[in-house]
Amino acid sequence: MHLCYIDDSGDEQTRVFSVLAVPVDNWRQCFEQVRDFRRALKKSHGVFVKVEFHATEFVSGRGKISNQPIGKHERCQLFRHTLTEITRLPNVHLFNAVARKHDEERLYERLLNRINRTLLAWKSRGLLISDEGKDYTSLVRRMGVHNPIPSMYGGWPDGATKNIVLAQIYEDPVFRKSHRSYFIQLADFCAYALLRSERPLASKKRYDLHKAFDLLSPICTPQCYASDHRKLGIIRV
Repeated sequence: MHLCYIDDSGDEQTRVFSVLAVPVDNWRQCFEQVRDFRRALKKSHGVFVKVEFHATEFVSGRGKISNQPIGKHERCQLFRHTLTEITRLPNVHLFNAVARKHDEERLYERLLNRINRTLLAWKSRGLLISDEGKDYTSLVRRMGVHNPIPSMYGGWPDGATKNIVLAQIYEDPVFRKSHRSYFIQLADFCAYALLRSERPLASKKRYDLHKAFDLLSPICTPQCYASDHRKLGIIRV
């Protein structure tokens, strides 16, 4: 079974989702590794162990994250360092999705379908864990009962669509306050890295944040969306 931590990022035109899938059997090891990483940041840079990592504020230099001044350049280095640390978590995988802002719900639906299909291939199940910002519970419930999927080959033997429900995803989404979950905060970092990769900003390119998402390539799931031109499995609408 996998615990699937979801967070999103976006601007006036684009919405992205990142999902950090942590195997239940490795959860404790992953948690302890993240906790030790945060303790190491406290020792090296004074970064508070319990301060929430929110990517937009983190890289922009906003908020007090340490008992000593940390400028934007150094924060962006720590941001990239954190992404690298995510790839070192045992057996963790990353799902990603991007679309225009007005296609957000459709993108989330496609993301769930791809997660469901990948979990089936892994012979696993998933529990969705999200922050308290957006509530897609009704959509998840509907897709657990009625989820017509068109065939990529023009049709199914019994019609144009087939009802492929979210059989691999258990229960309603679980909501947690992001400041209480290291893994939701890490998913937020991943989502922001994807956003800046898809929508570079001149003010952030000077810190190479448009290239930061490439650090996550070792844990991306290219098999979940083979049509991604970047070969990283980034789901698109």
